[in-house]
Amino acid sequence: MELENRKILVVGLGKTGQDTIKFLLSKGAQVRASDSSSIDKVKEIVTELESKGVRVEAGTHTDETFLWAETIVLSPGVPFSVPQIQRAISKDIEVISEIELASRFINTPIIAITGSNGKTTTSSLIAQILERNGKKVFLGANIGTPLIQIAGQADEFDVLVLELSSFQLQGIKSFRPYIALVLNISPNHLDHHESFEEYVESKMKIYSNQTSDDWLVYNKDDEIISQYLPKVKSRKIPFSKDSVEDGASFNGTDIRFKEHTYDISSTKLLGIHNIENMMAAIIGTSILGCDPQLIQEEINNFEPLEHRNEYIGNLSGAKVYNDSKSTSPAATLRALESLPQPIILIAGGKDKGVSFEPLKHLVNEKVRLMVLIGESKLRMKEELGKSVHSELAGSLKEALDITFRNITPEDSVLFSPACSSFDMFKSYEDRGAKFKEIVKEL
Repeated sequence: MELENRKILVVGLGKTGQDTIKFLLSKGAQVRASDSSSIDKVKEIVTELESKGVRVEAGTHTDETFLWAETIVLSPGVPFSVPQIQRAISKDIEVISEIELASRFINTPIIAITGSNGKTTTSSLIAQILERNGKKVFLGANIGTPLIQIAGQADEFDVLVLELSSFQLQGIKSFRPYIALVLNISPNHLDHHESFEEYVESKMKIYSNQTSDDWLVYNKDDEIISQYLPKVKSRKIPFSKDSVEDGASFNGTDIRFKEHTYDISSTKLLGIHNIENMMAAIIGTSILGCDPQLIQEEINNFEPLEHRNEYIGNLSGAKVYNDSKSTSPAATLRALESLPQPIILIAGGKDKGVSFEPLKHLVNEKVRLMVLIGESKLRMKEELGKSVHSELAGSLKEALDITFRNITPEDSVLFSPACSSFDMFKSYEDRGAKFKEIVKEL
């Protein structure tokens, strides 16, 4: 892609947007930027960019700016439904994600991971296995470093491990991973996507440019993924909780793939969802030639990531788990599956428009008390709290005070919001850190 003097608009001035602008300027592009945040929030960034010749609009999006561009690059989280983006598309202006732009300057083999849940754990485990096998690995995209930071310099790495969200995949045109992993699909981000169908289509674009030289690793137990398999041109390898031909399977104690058996009795990753994550990682790294013994060692040694069903200690004899990363009902469902009953569930947060109905059966079966917080607490109580005792709290501190008054040594205390954090916190990390801080004080 020739960038010299090309008119490119970058939408969104977060870290990814700023890195994208830096890259484009280094290539001689004419760059403008647009961000819906108020000028007060991005004043320092605007001042710096304008000093480099970048024209910036903040607090609004205008047709004049969007229709000026030959290419529009969207930062993660910027929805395609923005009216100015739709008008640009109607004028045949190219609209792509930062992932797509970066990939046009990359030739290094890519292993790309998507799914509604488990992306970060699987991506991190894959990266550690590859490094243990002597590979120089880049781990980034939706986790850590934006891909655009290494565009044009990716040949310094042997493999790029990319965690990809639906936002990033929605804007691809030619992006082609050597190995694509699809872990699972469940309703999420319906506050961003126009529909669940659009969300699924975005996720499944991950394989859209693959050929018979590439690989798709997929969850055979996921009915939504299975519907897309006839369209896949790449070589397919499934994983399943049950026996599966030509794939990875779990027999209740071990994971088996090809002629190798992997013992998971020593792993610190809890729950069937993490068994699925491990199966996906085993297949992906095996395709890249990793030693089964070294794969086994990393399965044994891998430390669970913070805020993901993280055991943080005892409270009055009860085990307490921080699962702040669970920002959807499907993620909370998996956390509930992994813990023994009775459970005190602390949940709630920013309402993303997703039904909580999938949680109903397990909540009724395993939860003895729900403590609900945030913007979604009334709807959660309406959908889930009719047969389980539930209490409403005005803050996370109040929720833990209620929990502390009702706790018994037999309980598992699970903080798994099933919602995003932005009604009360800066991020799920901020939310999880506050939870751990309050538990420590108690």
